[in-house]
Amino acid sequence: MALGAAAWLPAASATSTGAQTLTIVAPAAPGGGWDQTARAMQRALHDLDPHAAVQVENVPGAAGTVGLARFVSAERGRPDALLVIGLVMVSGIAMNGSAVSLADVTPIARLTGEHEVIVVPADSPHRTLQDLVATLRRAPQSVSWGGGSAGGTDDLLARLLAEAVGVPPAAVNYVAFSGGGEALAAVLGGQVTAGVSGYGEFAQSIATGQLRALATSAPAREPGLDAPTLREAGVPLDLANWRGVVAPPGISAAEQNALTARVRAMVASHAWKETLRRTGWSDLYSDGPAFRQFLLAEQSRVMAVIARLQAGRAATPSGVTPTSGTAPAVAVTLAAGLAALLVWQRRGPGRVTPAPSTPLSRSPGGSSRVAAIAAACLAQAVLMPLVGFVPAAATVFTTGAYALGSTRLRRDAVIGVAVAGALALLFGAGLHVPLPMGAWLP
Repeated sequence: MALGAAAWLPAASATSTGAQTLTIVAPAAPGGGWDQTARAMQRALHDLDPHAAVQVENVPGAAGTVGLARFVSAERGRPDALLVIGLVMVSGIAMNGSAVSLADVTPIARLTGEHEVIVVPADSPHRTLQDLVATLRRAPQSVSWGGGSAGGTDDLLARLLAEAVGVPPAAVNYVAFSGGGEALAAVLGGQVTAGVSGYGEFAQSIATGQLRALATSAPAREPGLDAPTLREAGVPLDLANWRGVVAPPGISAAEQNALTARVRAMVASHAWKETLRRTGWSDLYSDGPAFRQFLLAEQSRVMAVIARLQAGRAATPSGVTPTSGTAPAVAVTLAAGLAALLVWQRRGPGRVTPAPSTPLSRSPGGSSRVAAIAAACLAQAVLMPLVGFVPAAATVFTTGAYALGSTRLRRDAVIGVAVAGALALLFGAGLHVPLPMGAWLP
């Protein structure tokens, strides 16, 4: 152990008191998995060498890519700095179009692996994952998922789960937080329907009964956790996060080897093994060429997954927003009103004359017809959130028919409901854009 600890001394900077220094950058806000990893390393390294001055620096933003860019530019050539990385950063680089990638840093070691867990507040009506999936299928936007940065492991799991149960990944209502502490607070406060993160970030709240675990993304049940795997719950999906550390670019091979030796000694320490036991993290340690090859393979794998998800998002018809049915509903209904106006203009005012014997014989004419249809279209935008698309659109259709001189109000109302119902089915089942059903429906 002493030899391992001594191996890194030449590569470390020293303070005026002679204490060796090391900065560990966590590219996320305090409370998240990267921050937990950095602080666990800080404790283990201090246990290994009480005289070492190890500090943690948080640089959150954009799935770790903000911290990565700053690390590459500001720490270049420094042999006393490490950056915590992981699957979140790999996907964040791809999804955010980062100009800096993991090819710009010096690989040191992979440390841990952790599976995801899906949780809800203890008082949530969703008692099982099947309950949550049923709601997701019925109304994707009504289920909000809280987790880490957009494009990270949490985001990927939510979208892959949706894809596995037949919901377009682009329809997922994902709320990104810069750190695990913020995500946990949002779940506990009921600001989101469900939380998605590594088990370690939610473990304490699950143990105290504040959160209920619905499922994990592990291939087998997590020891000590009373929750099924996704596969046991009927979703054919596994996903594991991993974390490691890299050094800045521009350091020498000797400095890289010294940092690797220091991390290897830390992983062998009692303090680090206790950390793995307490957090439930899996020991996935690897370094050298094996870690470099792993990074290359992981980037290819993640890029393929993201390309598939983005292809699904691109398949959404142009101009149709899957996150809300209100905009397309208004557009469809206004189009119906405009169509009625065009028909009226082609036929000419006064060519359709209602029968004198009916109460509707005083049908509006000229500008009054245009005003009636315009008023119905405006009223539709107000009525739709309350009564839903079908009644609102049927009202516009019936009003338009009356404005054009129709005397069969009941028949027109039936036709209007039938046409609106068909449009609702087309948008909901065919285009995966559920139109509003009204506040009076559950």
